[in-house]
Amino acid sequence: MSVDIFQYLYEFVREVEQFDKSCFLQLNALHNDFFDGFMFWVTDKFVWIPLYISILYVIIKNKKRETLLISIGIILTIVFADQFASGICKPLFERLRPSHDSSIEFLVHTVRGDKGDLYGFISSHAANTFGLAMFTALLFKNAWYSCMIFMWAIVNSYSRIYLGVHFPIDVLFGAFSGVLIAWMFYALYLFLKKQLPQYRYSIHKTNKRTNVDYPQKDLRVVYLTMLTTLFFIVLFASKNIFAS
Repeated sequence: MSVDIFQYLYEFVREVEQFDKSCFLQLNALHNDFFDGFMFWVTDKFVWIPLYISILYVIIKNKKRETLLISIGIILTIVFADQFASGICKPLFERLRPSHDSSIEFLVHTVRGDKGDLYGFISSHAANTFGLAMFTALLFKNAWYSCMIFMWAIVNSYSRIYLGVHFPIDVLFGAFSGVLIAWMFYALYLFLKKQLPQYRYSIHKTNKRTNVDYPQKDLRVVYLTMLTTLFFIVLFASKNIFAS
């Protein structure tokens, strides 16, 4: 009986894996010169430094006393998400990236010949971006910001499929782990905020005036930074200033 169960599970996993590969090949095949450039720049973590700075600016302006605690929470979220993906899951499962999978690598479209490291499950890119998106969405509690930052995380994660370095399941599990880790560290932030005396009774004047921790007008800085960064990404992609 147990042998039958294990056989069924094995066959189920194989079917899921084949379906995952099929989905990947269909998504990865949807490419052109413009999106080669667009996804190449979107996936570059250094391109988004202005966005991170704008988020930090909003936190400092509205929660100056809590900035250190919040920053530690965000940093720990990203570090734990990254290490869980790259330090635990990838060496544990040893699932080859599509660009290194001999059964399909000749069909994989990559950009600038970048194939990534050997293993890809789970995606640390997806874990990191969704971790940041989830933590800050919980922090800001703003519908417009939440939509924007999760769309950013989705596009960033999809770029990994487009560039041929991750299967869809790599990205989905990476995103899920990032969200879960962010939720855990946000809960820890709330707990410490209640326990530590220097944060317990601190109410910033902005909160008194608007009854909102992070006013919409302050978050516009983040929106503007996002749009400006996307503008330059589109500009660079249009000019094809990279090697195809």
